Amino acid sequence: MEETWGQFKTFEGAKFEVLNPNFTREVSGLIGGQDLTACFQCAKCSAGCPVSDKVNIQVHELMRMLLFGLKEVLQTDMVWLCTTCYTCQERCPQGISITDIIFGLKNMAFRRGIAPPGYLAARKGLYDTGRLYEPTDWEREDLGLDEVPEFDINDIRKMFDKTGLMKLEEE
Repeated sequence: MEETWGQFKTFEGAKFEVLNPNFTREVSGLIGGQDLTACFQCAKCSAGCPVSDKVNIQVHELMRMLLFGLKEVLQTDMVWLCTTCYTCQERCPQGISITDIIFGLKNMAFRRGIAPPGYLAARKGLYDTGRLYEPTDWEREDLGLDEVPEFDINDIRKMFDKTGLMKLEEE
């Protein structure tokens, strides 16, 4: 498989020697994770996934990695590129809440400091300016919009500080 976006690369040739049942239990505690062991690898989830050609592992492979307790699943593109379209979840014959599990994995990865650089830059931009994108007055003028409204950045920073979003936990 060729190299993928961001910091995440192919797992081709990687050796996974340690299977961690505690990690599987931890994921089972996520919303939707209680159904994790019902997956029988039919791959219907992957067949319907709109980003399947953009990721380093498919959804059904992600599910298999979770069953085997492989923490490397947190380093997959699938966790970050999932569009949350719920196609995988709707197609699952076992009714597994796959998208909900992926949401949980994203949160788990982020808390452990695993995130694409773009997510980290967006977080910093939100904290510093209160916006993901700083529109210019001329752009708004071209669209016939009023000037960019002012707001209190301290409210946003207070929310970030209270939730701990600016602090990543290391494993």
